[in-house]
Amino acid sequence: MSQDELDPLVLEHMMGFNGDGKGSVQFHPVDKTVMISYTGCLLVIADVTSPHEQEFLRGHNEAITCLAISPSGNYIASGQASTTRVPNSEATVIVWDYKTRQPQYRLMELHDGIQFSRNKVCQLAFSPDDMFLAGSDDQCSGAKMCVWHTDNAQLATLTKTNDPLNFLCWGDILQPPSKTQRPAYHLLGATRSQINRYLISFDRSREAYKVDHTSMQLPSTGLARTYNTASVTWPSEQREKAYLVAGSAAGELCVFSVGDLVFRAAVPVSKGGLLALAMAPAQRGQPPKAYCGCGDGTLKLLQGADLQWVCLRETRLEGSIRSLTLSADGTELLAGTGTGNIYRLDAATLDNLGSAGQRAAKPLLAAHAKPISCVAFGQQSSEWFMTSSRSGTVRRWELSGYSVDYEISAPVKTTDAAAVVSAECMAVRKESVYSGWTDGFIRVYDEYNGAFLWEIMAHRGGTTCVDLTPLYLVSAGADGCLRVWSDQPSHQHVGNFDEHSKKRVTGMCVDLFKPSLIHTCSDNKTIVTVDLEQARRVTAHSVKDGALKAMTQLSTGEGELVTGDAAGNLKWWDCDEAEPVHMTMTWSPHDANKERRITHLDLRTGSRYMSACTATGDVQVWDLKNAQLASVGAAHSEEATMARWSPDGKQLISVGNDACICVWNFYDPEEEPASS
Repeated sequence: MSQDELDPLVLEHMMGFNGDGKGSVQFHPVDKTVMISYTGCLLVIADVTSPHEQEFLRGHNEAITCLAISPSGNYIASGQASTTRVPNSEATVIVWDYKTRQPQYRLMELHDGIQFSRNKVCQLAFSPDDMFLAGSDDQCSGAKMCVWHTDNAQLATLTKTNDPLNFLCWGDILQPPSKTQRPAYHLLGATRSQINRYLISFDRSREAYKVDHTSMQLPSTGLARTYNTASVTWPSEQREKAYLVAGSAAGELCVFSVGDLVFRAAVPVSKGGLLALAMAPAQRGQPPKAYCGCGDGTLKLLQGADLQWVCLRETRLEGSIRSLTLSADGTELLAGTGTGNIYRLDAATLDNLGSAGQRAAKPLLAAHAKPISCVAFGQQSSEWFMTSSRSGTVRRWELSGYSVDYEISAPVKTTDAAAVVSAECMAVRKESVYSGWTDGFIRVYDEYNGAFLWEIMAHRGGTTCVDLTPLYLVSAGADGCLRVWSDQPSHQHVGNFDEHSKKRVTGMCVDLFKPSLIHTCSDNKTIVTVDLEQARRVTAHSVKDGALKAMTQLSTGEGELVTGDAAGNLKWWDCDEAEPVHMTMTWSPHDANKERRITHLDLRTGSRYMSACTATGDVQVWDLKNAQLASVGAAHSEEATMARWSPDGKQLISVGNDACICVWNFYDPEEEPASS
């Protein structure tokens, strides 16, 4: 394929996974080093020995909410949330062929039937023989549990449940007395504090499967628990009697007899709740093992059966543990936490292993767990970049290995734990990281090690933009003000321009040709240019429709400003013209129901290409020479908040409200490809 036939924007790597989702990262049950995870609207397949080489499965148009892999490893099932942007959208389940990486079926039965409402697939599980896939949704009234045939995607059964199911897991396959009859299956699920056993059997009179359900008997004193996760296990290799082992919100490992439908034991594990569970089967006369992931970050290895359980080992990870799976050979454990980290652990010792399979201090993969507000490169280096999350943390990432060089913790400025202070904007200048924070401060850190240098209180309501001129530090904020500060050690306030009627400043540019000119745009639909040498406003533009949300300046021609607004329009502005000299829409008339807001613009250095982030999650690249859309990158499942070009122009880094960092390779059609 020639370079002209290639899409200029290609997704190279995604940093992040859904740390809040149960089972959002899993080992493949056959390929012992392969891990499968989901982030945004993509499934990601990687190797734990080389986790930065990724394959992406595309098919979902909304955030993926759950994941299941068949015991044979032949199938992957992923479910998503329905969308509010298209009428009659449904919570879709996609069944993928693992070998071909292609979607086999789209299952649409878990819909809520209400236009513009929203539900999601919350549980998926394959039967032990790969014959069936079970799934359920989260409708508060009229939740459904569906069972599909995996060979033809036909619906085998559909059952209404009063409440959403907290887990689904398959039990025994009950072999019939005659070879002419079909086997029956046990399927277990929990609604609120009640655990149900569903018997799925074939009714020969109706030539269809039917479902009968019964409830587990609880102690007479009551055992009102919410169950987060569960697995079926057998006390010995003979599998003469099955037990359901469930993790409760109270932090207990609860044991039930599947055949007798009775409660057997409750083993205290953690006060933080038991959120994830992985079972190693009984072997060589030894009872099964239970790996318990808890809400306080504790990981415990228990061994036992029925009433008797002992704790063999424990360790602690950073963040609540929400995903746990064993490798195909049972020697390693994969753990995903609520902080966005993925750990590769030794199953026997619980030691943390890196990609090399040896003891490591850092997780296998790191990511932000909360929405990411901004991203910034250094002025010269394309080897690293900075990000800021709404969790309050700022990180510097090394691009060659996608690892964290250092992390800056959120400053503690309030006794209100819910009011987390986070950085909204960043600029790396003069070997320092200048950052504007939601509490109105400008904080400056050392570029190389993240050490705190100094801070000043700048704006009420938050600092939204910050940059340096040759002589001054300039900032803008939610109060509508542009403020000028001395770049000397005193950091004295030397100027103030209140030009935006107390409305939030959404974009700021230091003029590329005359750095004393500062351009700002705001939610009050105005563009203002201030000359610091004259200490006054020199030009102003206004629009009637669409609050201005982003701005950049062209480095060629007349140095026009380009703005993006809430209506999805790009407008070119010349200082000598009152009206925009050019305008184009970033959305198609066929997508009338989509939110059109543009969130960020950035110009590729010395190039005719500009990136535009949108509220729908798309990352667009525009050819400014022809005012045409050159490429669209679709990976984020929520709003793409910002994208920045690397100084060498070869990569584009985008971040979003889905807590994902996307690394895009850009191939300029006018540049000669490197010779092989």
